Amino acid sequence: MFMFNISKAMRFSLTVMLLCVLGACASSSDAFSAKGTVQSIERGKDGYTAVLANQKGQRFNAVISRVNMAATKAYQELAVGEKVTVYGDTTRYGEVISIKVSQIKK
Repeated sequence: MFMFNISKAMRFSLTVMLLCVLGACASSSDAFSAKGTVQSIERGKDGYTAVLANQKGQRFNAVISRVNMAATKAYQELAVGEKVTVYGDTTRYGEVISIKVSQIKK
């Protein structure tokens, strides 16, 4: 009968490698940031979506929600023409990048 007979050194090495991989994944979770000018605003149920354009003309949908920002009390109303930097997690649908905003800097 074959049993997994892995030496202690091998187990230790595998454990260290696994922890390194998990650590690398955890450390790469920094929030995405986008800097741009507010082009338009579309009101929603508990917030709004602001379309931002950066200096290169790339557009981002910044989804700004009272619910998502309640813990940090960072909810802000933006106006068309304002220059801002937003931070948060992203989702991509084709060429459109949407940012679930967690922080806004004016």
